[in-house]
Amino acid sequence: MLVYFKKSAFWLFGSLAIFCTNTSGQSHLETKKWENVPFVTRSSGELHLDVFRPSDSKKRPTVLCLHGGFWAKGSKKFMHPLALDLVEKGYVAVCSNYRLTDVAQAPAQLHDVFSAIRFLRENATEFGINPQKVGVTGSSAGGYLAVMSAVFDSGDKRTRPNVAVGMGAQTNLLSPHIQNSTVLNWSRFMGGFYHEVPQNYLKQSPIAHLTNDDPPIAIICGEYDKPSTRANAFRKKASQLGVPTGLTEIPGAPHGLLKASKHRVIAINALDNFFKAHLGKKDTNSEQITPR
Repeated sequence: MLVYFKKSAFWLFGSLAIFCTNTSGQSHLETKKWENVPFVTRSSGELHLDVFRPSDSKKRPTVLCLHGGFWAKGSKKFMHPLALDLVEKGYVAVCSNYRLTDVAQAPAQLHDVFSAIRFLRENATEFGINPQKVGVTGSSAGGYLAVMSAVFDSGDKRTRPNVAVGMGAQTNLLSPHIQNSTVLNWSRFMGGFYHEVPQNYLKQSPIAHLTNDDPPIAIICGEYDKPSTRANAFRKKASQLGVPTGLTEIPGAPHGLLKASKHRVIAINALDNFFKAHLGKKDTNSEQITPR
């Protein structure tokens, strides 16, 4: 295994094969990995991502996977099992960190997602990525960020994904249970509770930014999750605008719908079906991946 250094941080290029067990009990494809790749530097330090891909030289669609944790905790490593399942389906899968609320409030986390997407496009040749086929997904807080990255216009086309899927995501921050919440994490993320800074909740609400030129956006939720995670109003508005959308409700699943393997299988298949429809499985154009 080769170790590469850059500034004060480092990342690993996995030249060894990874053989893991996926959700169907079969062996994963031989997998290459790059770990702890710095993609942006903020005042709080560098942010890193991990890249997993089939061990070949074909350009493939990629999926950025964003962890949950109420924007207050969590790590990219929590999305590694999902990433390996996506590699088995033929994608380049990327797990990215973003700033947590102990160092920054919204919309800093969204800006970090934009930076990760732009980095992947700018370094597409190295990782064997088709830059025109970039998807994003996430769970809970990460699901919100995935949807928000698809609907918010950053002014830079390189930051907009081609498709997004939110899992257990809040898409309307004006929902009554959020307006009435006394959970401190909402205040930390938004810079105050709803009654204190209602304008922040509106500005950071995905449904407020939906337009007819947004990419396809699907929703996955658990049967026992909050009704708001079904994104009924968001999906209705998307359909009215002509934005492709859809809902997969996983029977018996809670908010943490990726924890149980039987639920994750359904989520993986739903992700694959939506990404396949709007990204395509892979590009037949072969290109050698050149490590840094």
